Amino acid sequence: MEYFDILNKDGSKSGQIALKGALMSNGQYYLGVHAYIHNSKGDFLLQKRSETKDFLPGGWDIHMGHVIAGETSETAITREIQEELGIKIENITFIKRITWEKHNHFIDIYAACKDINICDLTLQKSEVEDIKYISKNEMIKLIKSMDYRPEEYRTIMENYVREIH
Repeated sequence: MEYFDILNKDGSKSGQIALKGALMSNGQYYLGVHAYIHNSKGDFLLQKRSETKDFLPGGWDIHMGHVIAGETSETAITREIQEELGIKIENITFIKRITWEKHNHFIDIYAACKDINICDLTLQKSEVEDIKYISKNEMIKLIKSMDYRPEEYRTIMENYVREIH
């Protein structure tokens, strides 16, 4: 069982924890983390989510997870990547925190540039079924189609991807 810190509207810890998946009341939030990993050629690494996942089963998406109680978001996203892909990302850059009021959810977005050989990855099959690289233009199309994410999120990440060289 995983627990997460309940956050206040300003993003500070409330001092309470909840079981992963618990519904939040008004003024209570939980924190998710996302990572956009690209190589030096500007191709983005995507994962195909397990068919057993509650959110986006079998869908291709970026790397994501939840911050467990006591963790920082940076620790959480590096842990998630290591668990799901079997690699350690050392230089990860914080992009922005997005508030998603609809789901009482904060999303801390990170990005990393790392040349990864897909053959070197060890996938956590309960989370990830497959992995692939897509081009910068394909990544922009994917971001635009993410109607399950807030508009501010999509705008920020589309701009980020456009600026990758």
